Amino acid sequence: MTIDSSPPGRLPPMAELGDYLIERVDADLARKFVEREKFEIAIVRSRKIALSNGDPALALLFTFADPDAPDPANIHLPTRRVRRFDKEEGEARGYSAHAILCLTPTEYGGRRFRVLLESAERLGKSRVSQMLDYQFRAIFQSKEIVLENDKGDEVAAKPKVRLDTVTNDRLRDSVSGGVIKSLKLIDPILEQSGFDPPEGVRIRRREMFLKVDVPPGQQVQSMLKHLQPWARSQGFREIYVEWLPEHEAAASAGKLNARNVERAKIDLAQRDIGETLFAKKAFVSVTRPLTDLSTEFSDELLDAMAALME
Repeated sequence: MTIDSSPPGRLPPMAELGDYLIERVDADLARKFVEREKFEIAIVRSRKIALSNGDPALALLFTFADPDAPDPANIHLPTRRVRRFDKEEGEARGYSAHAILCLTPTEYGGRRFRVLLESAERLGKSRVSQMLDYQFRAIFQSKEIVLENDKGDEVAAKPKVRLDTVTNDRLRDSVSGGVIKSLKLIDPILEQSGFDPPEGVRIRRREMFLKVDVPPGQQVQSMLKHLQPWARSQGFREIYVEWLPEHEAAASAGKLNARNVERAKIDLAQRDIGETLFAKKAFVSVTRPLTDLSTEFSDELLDAMAALME
């Protein structure tokens, strides 16, 4: 996370800004309707934690509410009976994501801070970044924070927060001139399939395999971003892509070696679909499964995430 200001000036310690953010969360002020007032994003829990190396950090729990999202449903595997959870008046489908913000800059006096964000539906980097930017702007305004400029004068300023993806360079290099080998659109939640299968036949999910010719000079990620709105309009929620890195494609002479193929499964609801291909990720194991929406911290997940930041 990078935090700048306009005009430039010496920022308060991030630990101090973190305390102000906790105040806003505790006062239920960290909520905002976004995207033409259609959705609500909020920070519902926050607290200071310490990494094992002693660095202070701020744990945050984000939620996202979508009143137009499909109702969730469970299916009983032995009988195939479906149990749906219809939304009541005023309800919205909820999602959540944990995040940890290290309060120590990456270099002394710097403006960049490490952030680790749980991978969750509807709460990608773009929305979380916008929410943090909004909250820090509100903090500067409500606390009447002034900055010291390079002349030593105190000036009123507005902060600007930005989250940048830490990339997996291997994936970025492999996809730059890569060749798509397989592209599959997936709808894992069939609400109305449009099919009337015969007795004894069950539809589990809908898939569409595509043949795509990437125009010369266009990269794979650009093509996927171009495809995204159409795929969503057709009711698909995920895209599974396999590609052969450029150097492998040149050496394979058209023969597909499964060991050399790169793969990615992308949620089409993510706004930054291109960067999803390259984001540096880590997997953790928890003994207690998490639901789509958590309203309290999972200490087990926070501990696992904090261990990754040491």
